[in-house]
Amino acid sequence: MQKKQVDFVDIEYRVAEQDKTSAYVHGMAKDMLIGGRDSGNVFIFCLNDELRKSIAARVAEKLGREFVVVSRSDGNPMIEKVSAGENQIVSLPRGAAKSEKNRRMLKENGKVICIMSDFMTLLSATDGSEDAREQISIMLNRFEPSFMEAAHHIVRSDQSEEEILLDTLEKISI
Repeated sequence: MQKKQVDFVDIEYRVAEQDKTSAYVHGMAKDMLIGGRDSGNVFIFCLNDELRKSIAARVAEKLGREFVVVSRSDGNPMIEKVSAGENQIVSLPRGAAKSEKNRRMLKENGKVICIMSDFMTLLSATDGSEDAREQISIMLNRFEPSFMEAAHHIVRSDQSEEEILLDTLEKISI
């Protein structure tokens, strides 16, 4: 059997929309647009607040971008403010994903990464009591569907923090 060499050709697609100014082809800058405007923003959700803040801070440091923490008390005006910004890595409270308006606004203004925690990973961070099990179930049922709707990418939390960081950086570059 004789081997045949195949040359691959980059194909450029142009979108005929007035507000679109860039055409992306294979091999271009890794921080490509997934949806919405090309802002350089990355929005991070996670049920584990400390893990979310830690990963967001490390991503901001690695990429040389501004690190912003939005707290629950900041409310929707802060979500609107950060979504209008540029080149930020934003740690968002889990409740911000509950609003359809917020999910849409975030997706249109950057990449949304959700660090998803499974039941056993969350349980291992508790005393394992029946109350802890019930609280984890409530939290997963309340927030996970919103996270799934908001996310461009999912990163699993059942890895080391270093692996979560690398996985997050990889997903941002897709």
